[in-house]
Amino acid sequence: MRYDVILHPDEPRYWVMLVSTLVGGLLFIKMFDRIADAKLPQARRTLGWLLIAGNLLLPIYAAVHPEQEFSLHRSLPLHFCGLNYVLVAINCFAMNRMLYTFTAFLGTVGALHSFLTPQLTVGDAPLVLVDYCLRHGAILFVPVVMTRRYGFRFPHNGWLQTYGLAVLVSTFMVGVNYALNVWWPGPVSANYMYMWEPPRVSNPLVRPDLGWPWYQIPLHLALIVHLIVINGIYRKAAPPQSA
Repeated sequence: MRYDVILHPDEPRYWVMLVSTLVGGLLFIKMFDRIADAKLPQARRTLGWLLIAGNLLLPIYAAVHPEQEFSLHRSLPLHFCGLNYVLVAINCFAMNRMLYTFTAFLGTVGALHSFLTPQLTVGDAPLVLVDYCLRHGAILFVPVVMTRRYGFRFPHNGWLQTYGLAVLVSTFMVGVNYALNVWWPGPVSANYMYMWEPPRVSNPLVRPDLGWPWYQIPLHLALIVHLIVINGIYRKAAPPQSA
């Protein structure tokens, strides 16, 4: 199995994945817009179970398909996008404001950059491509539905709280990567949340020449800007709460 496959805009599958995810996401939002208020609780629980099933898709595929290896170093949902995919599923049941805020901010940032510069850490088998679209489509569009139909709103300074939590989680991931790479070395390095080495995509924010850990500085500065912009967009676009 190949690791860290980079997709480029000159590949047809890049555009197929991008367009299909955007169209599917917009249809998903419109579908929830048409659901009667009385049926919204059942709809979100159904969505939650579907997202849980989506989280199990690749592990089951790896278990039954010998060419798709399940790797502790790459297959755990410990990137921000993978973590958010788990959390949006949980929040369909928990309906927790903090989970909503975290997933809406970081899911939006992660999904946008994952589609602009896709790096497939566990290969490019057809089901991996489908999972990539489902995973990043969910973390981008489920928070939108939670805003439009379920009344969630960002708390005051929610973007700042999210940044602080992201710093804590990513710092903890330094230890996770170290433990996996030093105590349980494998054929490929664990690089969850790209805290072991920078991603290999062509992105002006990724500066491997700065070395570890300094390549994180442009990413953190960009994250802050993204969070502030997303905060403004969500606050402006969110429908007013009913009295």
